[in-house]
Amino acid sequence: MTPSAHDSGTVRPPRPIALRNAPKRLPARWRQRLPAPEAYYRQRIPSLGALRRDGWAQGLCPFHEDHHPSLSVQLDHPRGGWVCFAGCGRGDLIAFHMRLTTLPFVDAVRDLVENAR
Repeated sequence: MTPSAHDSGTVRPPRPIALRNAPKRLPARWRQRLPAPEAYYRQRIPSLGALRRDGWAQGLCPFHEDHHPSLSVQLDHPRGGWVCFAGCGRGDLIAFHMRLTTLPFVDAVRDLVENAR
């Protein structure tokens, strides 16, 4: 991979296949139509614990056989960040939904918006 003039010689690894067609930023009007992170995550992660002071909650990761909470989700931020400390990944609410449903970016956003009503 050859560096371009725009990145000052820094070569970045390619984005994961699922995110290559995703815009770097979702337009605000679309992000506002997404479900609230707390409602979304509580519906899909039954083991999710109480909201901590820092805005995060822990639960069992749905992406691997989990016996101890290794997943943290951000419930009080519109992006709804998540991270699995066992190595399954990290991202925002859209990335979580893409991983959970195996939908590509555009379809995942559409699915989230349609089901947020």
